[in-house]
Amino acid sequence: MEQEDSRKITPDPQKELTTRVVIGAKRYLVLTEDYGFEKHLIITQAYLGGKIVSTKKTDYNNILSAPEPVTRIIELMQDQHEDAITVLRAEHMKGTNLTDYLDEIRKLIQRKNHKAACTMLTIAFDHFPGDPFLFSYRGYLEAFLNKNYKQGIDICLGALKELKGNIPEGLELLYPVLYLNLGKTYLAAGYKKAAIDVFYKGLAYDHEDRDLLREIKKFGTRKKPVVGFLPRTHPVNKYLGKLRHKIKSP
Repeated sequence: MEQEDSRKITPDPQKELTTRVVIGAKRYLVLTEDYGFEKHLIITQAYLGGKIVSTKKTDYNNILSAPEPVTRIIELMQDQHEDAITVLRAEHMKGTNLTDYLDEIRKLIQRKNHKAACTMLTIAFDHFPGDPFLFSYRGYLEAFLNKNYKQGIDICLGALKELKGNIPEGLELLYPVLYLNLGKTYLAAGYKKAAIDVFYKGLAYDHEDRDLLREIKKFGTRKKPVVGFLPRTHPVNKYLGKLRHKIKSP
């Protein structure tokens, strides 16, 4: 599904955010405005062909007395704006398969749009309730956004346990994401060693998974090839490496 964003923020981003979004053959304009302290309203509207197709209003009167209210209002504007764009994308994804939702959630997390990823996740659950891959993302987001580390870890472990040895046909390549999410959840909780161990276990299922390798690279740790005089990418090293990881997998 072809998607493209062309963002233009007005000279006063504290009052207005504007984004032109292309989804398939449709071109939307998403506009978010702060109506000021007197009305204490943030209104986001999506336009298609000059017509309003969606509207969301948020009253922020309850945060005016909080510390740094201007900063919080700007954050609320940005979150509501991104949510509106996410909902538009989700509307066009109805009837698609699970992998499309998982891919969109992954991209949002990579762009650090975690709250938008949470919105997409909630919508995905409406179509695929109880899916372990979605629960794995829920565990990570629960830890990252809400700081509920134990709950996040438990959810990720539960998703991994449910799919262990029972991967739905066609989703085998997605299996390492369960280890990726669990590892990142351990990191969010401050368990660095557990995170590294989990990232390596995930490599047993895809020795060249870019996301897992990227996380491992951050620590500057990657195990040496089993056969030192052969390249890491040599079939023998790939095979023996998988056996090494499999032996240590839970």
